[in-house]
Amino acid sequence: MAEALSALDAYDCFAIDTFFEDKNSKLAQIQIDKHQTFKDYEDKTTLDISAQIGDNNVHVFLFGGGKTTGALLRILEKIKNKKISLHYIRPARNFLSSRQVLRENASYGVLQEMTRSAIFERITLYDVDVILEKADVPFLEKNSFVIKTIVDTFHMMNYVKNTEGVFSNAENPSEINRICSFGVVNPENGEEILYSPLDSCREKCYYFIMNNDALQSPGLVEKINKQLKRDDASCSFKIVESQWDNNHVYVEAFTNVVQTSQNQTEK
Repeated sequence: MAEALSALDAYDCFAIDTFFEDKNSKLAQIQIDKHQTFKDYEDKTTLDISAQIGDNNVHVFLFGGGKTTGALLRILEKIKNKKISLHYIRPARNFLSSRQVLRENASYGVLQEMTRSAIFERITLYDVDVILEKADVPFLEKNSFVIKTIVDTFHMMNYVKNTEGVFSNAENPSEINRICSFGVVNPENGEEILYSPLDSCREKCYYFIMNNDALQSPGLVEKINKQLKRDDASCSFKIVESQWDNNHVYVEAFTNVVQTSQNQTEK
């Protein structure tokens, strides 16, 4: 994922792990010692990345379930003066061992609680099962598909937020709503998919990236109004004009409620 982000030339990226297959990668790689348990990573990791962090805004991408996740808080403790946003990707639970499930559930809950307590700026949740649910992708290409989906959405969100809009009433979410999910909306029928469905969604912001033909359409306002009225969350939106042939709609949803492992799945 860091490799894919660094290829966009918009981000300064590096990866942290115990092993790297591609030693010739242009991506900066920081190798840490390998340990036997999650707790060993928590207790024995001494890595200081403060020298590598120049910007005040830091985005951390991680997959749950691995032992190395135990090193996360130790590493981030060294840069706690920065504005840290977490991007937590839940792996496909059916492919996890029983111990991996326990580690993943613990990390998933604890990092949300810490974010809600304002230790982190925000945590954006992604669910591999949801991303792959309607994707007709061969087994060996699933990993690449998930990475591309998340990276493309993250990058597009940054683009539209930093581009002057044709119209916008978008505002920053409330301070208490720090748990987030990204998603996409079908611009034709309004079907909405959050990459990690949220219980008790409090706020939403829609980003409409529309070409000139769509902006000239007399039904555009009606379509937007219909989308905003779909649920009880407080909704805002931004419209950005593009030169692309296809129109795109993205959504960002927020809550202050810690998501649990059984909330949407059991429903």
